[in-house]
Amino acid sequence: MRRGVQLYTVREYLETPKQVEESLRKIKAIGYDSVQGWAAGGLTAKEYVELCGEIGLVNCSSGGEYEEMLHSPAAIDAAIEQAKLFGVKDIAIGTLPKELRESEDGYHTFAAGVNQIAAQLKPEGMRLLYHPHALESYSLGGGRKGLDILIEETDPDGLHFALDTHWLQSAGLNPPDQIRRVKGRMHIVHYKDYKIIGGAVKIEDVVKMFGEVGEGNLDWPAIIQASRDIGVEYAIVEQDICPGDPFASLQISFENLVKFGV
Repeated sequence: MRRGVQLYTVREYLETPKQVEESLRKIKAIGYDSVQGWAAGGLTAKEYVELCGEIGLVNCSSGGEYEEMLHSPAAIDAAIEQAKLFGVKDIAIGTLPKELRESEDGYHTFAAGVNQIAAQLKPEGMRLLYHPHALESYSLGGGRKGLDILIEETDPDGLHFALDTHWLQSAGLNPPDQIRRVKGRMHIVHYKDYKIIGGAVKIEDVVKMFGEVGEGNLDWPAIIQASRDIGVEYAIVEQDICPGDPFASLQISFENLVKFGV
């Protein structure tokens, strides 16, 4: 698997073209060879892609706006052109709209919209990419969850997933089991740890935070093996909140990935 970084981790260091270049070079210097990002800091998509190429970083996906693509052929065309520029097949969309998140009908509606867009991407050899958090595990009754609908009711060739180890654990799911569940539909995985920290006032309180890979409570050998078993190509480190310098956190995650054999 390639070791990469989701640039959201260093978002506070992407405000100018100079910062973007400095951040990408730091990521490369740590040892990562790929990123999941966007044209930040005022760069055009072309400038961003050229900069990544100059530094030696490969992008694993590009982006698109779900609701825009749902209603506008021009938005689909733009997303396709950007994916071609990035040299990728996966067009990442954001979390499903808020009004759809807590009802079964809402998930059915979203799944139908995903299939509609995906059908228009297929002729170009492209697909949508969805990154679940914990909210997709909201109980819809009878043991059914939103994530079940997204997996079961979307075109397996049209929608792929970028599961996130921290959010799977946060949702009460077993990360290795869920990774295997989407075999054939996941080439990009998000790695971040689930860390229990001190500070609980009552014993009923559990204080958790985002952690560097290998510094929390997750079973990394099992997660990594599951990722390999289903053919994951990109192990993308993402840490939403870091305790200090995010590049220092990325360094720790990288070193631990190496220790785990990634």
